Amino acid sequence: MTAALGTTWGAVDDLISNVEYRVLRPAGPGGCTAVVRETSFLVTGKGEVYAVGRTGLALGESGSWTVDDGYRPIDAGTYKLSWGREGGHLRISGTSTDPVLRGGSTDIDCG
Repeated sequence: MTAALGTTWGAVDDLISNVEYRVLRPAGPGGCTAVVRETSFLVTGKGEVYAVGRTGLALGESGSWTVDDGYRPIDAGTYKLSWGREGGHLRISGTSTDPVLRGGSTDIDCG
């Protein structure tokens, strides 16, 4: 019952918040992939990034951000994803009218 309610609530939240999911390229070492969930509701935009390894599962959120006016940095292309030997780094940028209010820089580790 709890699992069904949780799944239903997640689906309703995705519909209300106009959610978009994106797989960022390129993939990192060992096939590590960054997957982003962006939402916008009224005057706020939010996003989370998840590290997805070879199993295809994300074991938790790697980082998050909040931006002004429902701005979607991934959709707008105002981000930079870089990979090194140990993992990745995602840097989110806003604009002068839609700044990043919280977060905006996170490490991505599939380890």
